[in-house]
Amino acid sequence: MTTVGDRATRFARAHHQLFLMPNAWDAGSARVLAARPGTVALGTSSAAAAAVAGRPDGEAIGREAALAAAAAVIGAAGDVPVTVDLEAGFGSTPEQVHETVARALALGAAGVNIEDTDPATGDLRDVGLQTEIVAAAAAAVAGDSPDAVLNARTDVFWNPVGEPAERPGLAAARLARYREAGATCLFVPGVQRTGAELGSVERLLGEIGRAADGVPVNVLASSDLDIDLAALAALGVRRISFGSSLYRAALARALAIVDAVPAGWEALADADALPYGRLAALMAR
Repeated sequence: MTTVGDRATRFARAHHQLFLMPNAWDAGSARVLAARPGTVALGTSSAAAAAVAGRPDGEAIGREAALAAAAAVIGAAGDVPVTVDLEAGFGSTPEQVHETVARALALGAAGVNIEDTDPATGDLRDVGLQTEIVAAAAAAVAGDSPDAVLNARTDVFWNPVGEPAERPGLAAARLARYREAGATCLFVPGVQRTGAELGSVERLLGEIGRAADGVPVNVLASSDLDIDLAALAALGVRRISFGSSLYRAALARALAIVDAVPAGWEALADADALPYGRLAALMAR
């Protein structure tokens, strides 16, 4: 078994090239995804972890429950590094976010994710305050686990903010501030939406890449991203995370199977489920 520092170092080095990062939502999903050949690292998903607890996304789960969910994933993932989605940091001040990040790192997280949407309002935080928050998170990383990856997320495209033509500049400016504050990865979920509206996702990602100035870029897997992995890598993208999509896909498949059974038991035969024996073996590890 490797140490926490070893996993953080390995996770940081993984960002030298493009990799896929599935997001787990509990100990069982973490074991299954970690056992997948080729899995480099796992992320947690705030939306999925909250849903497992019967709560909506947006920090409704509370810091203690969120950290407990993260601890379960980290413990089940074994030697596979785990980065923890801390939403907006479960705090409204840099000091509170510093504490949240430090506690996540103490659990063994190889990285953390901090976003710039204020859960109390649903709007983007003031960029000055958010920059201070990112700096506080970076200070926690430097003090507790220097190789851990601090992923700073902007929701300019995700919310979205302003007119499509304004968003690239707004996002680039925010990401540049977060990079200067100590972020070591920059996350731009929803970039494909504005890119499609403006006519070129690749051109938009190029602008984001210039703002990142060599810092790895994280994008969200999406059916409408419509750019191959080699092109994404050339634009500075180094990791592709899945957010809550895997959890939501599992729920959708479960509903579809149950709805199909009245027409015949064949729905269960076609479920393409993980074999019971394989599941039992993974959980017994």
